[in-house]
Amino acid sequence: MLMWATALAFLLSLVAVGPLREISPSWLQSGAELVAVISFFAVVCLLESSGSNTDQSNPTT
Repeated sequence: MLMWATALAFLLSLVAVGPLREISPSWLQSGAELVAVISFFAVVCLLESSGSNTDQSNPTT
């Protein structure tokens, strides 16, 4: 759920920064850039934490 909300926030902020840049106010552009960076960081952290937890320091074979 958190990952979907983060991905949605990232996509909406990219729309505000990208194609709608000319009509959006400056405060919205700076906020959208900040949301894009934070949500991208959150997605990377969520993907990293949900990955396989293989411990390479103690092989069993």
